[in-house]
Amino acid sequence: MPNAKDVTPMTEWWKCIIIGDPGTGKSIFASSAPTPGFVFDFGTQIMSYRGLDFDYNQFDLSPIGWVNFEKSLIQVKKDVAEDKYQTVIVDDTTGMTDLAMERALQLDPKRSESGGPIWNVHYMMVRNLMEGRLRQIFDLKCNVIVICHLAYITDQKTGAILGVEPMLTGQLSIKLPSYFDEVYYTTTKREGGDTKWYIQTVPIGYNHARSRMSGRLRILPDLIPNDWHELMDYVTGKKKKAAKQPSPPAQTAKAEGK
Repeated sequence: MPNAKDVTPMTEWWKCIIIGDPGTGKSIFASSAPTPGFVFDFGTQIMSYRGLDFDYNQFDLSPIGWVNFEKSLIQVKKDVAEDKYQTVIVDDTTGMTDLAMERALQLDPKRSESGGPIWNVHYMMVRNLMEGRLRQIFDLKCNVIVICHLAYITDQKTGAILGVEPMLTGQLSIKLPSYFDEVYYTTTKREGGDTKWYIQTVPIGYNHARSRMSGRLRILPDLIPNDWHELMDYVTGKKKKAAKQPSPPAQTAKAEGK
C-alpha cells in the first residue's frame, strides 16, 4: 500500500493550469516542459513549440473537428500508457470551447431568436463536453498543462473590475482549477528597460494562483522566470527562495543622544 511519507514533488506527475492574457508567455512556459510531448493545438499556437519534440494535432472549427479531437485523445491515452509522452498540453481552452460549441450546435438543432446558441441548452452541452474530456486529460499518467485565457469580471453598472477567472463556460471556470495542484498566472514586468516574463505562484490582487507542491514550506518564490527548468530548480533545491530581509532598525541615535 502506498504511503504519503514516500511522496515528494519529484515522485508525482506535474499537473498545472496556466492562466493569463495573450502575450504573457503561457505557451512559452508549456514549451519548456519535459519532452517528448503532445500538444492538442486548439489555438494554432504550434509556432511556440517549433524545433522541439512535441507531436501535435490541430482541429478544424467544425462539428467534425470535435470528433477528430476525441479520436486523437483516444490515441494519446494509448501512447501515454506506453510511455511515449512525458507531457500533454491543451493549448488553449478558448479554442477548445469554440470547437465544443460547433459540436453542440450540430447535436441540438434548436436556435435562439437571433439564430445563435441557446444558453441553457448549448452552453450546458459545451460545459459537459469540455469537462468530460479535460478530466480524461487530467487523469493521464504524465505531466499535464492546460492553458486558459483570462476573463475579467466587471460591474455592469460602473465597469469596475471585480475579479478575474479562467475564460471558461459557466461553473467550469471555478471547477476546472480545483482539479489542479498547481494554478499559475503568467505576467510581465519591466526591468532595466526590458520586458521580463514570469509565472506567479501565489495569490496577488485578483489572480488566485496557488501551489500545493510549494505547500507550507513555500519553496517557490512568488514570481518565477517563465521556464519549467527554473520551476524545477526551486522544487529540487538547486535554487532557494531569497530569505525575507528584516526591516531596518528604527533611527535611535538622536534618542540616545548620539
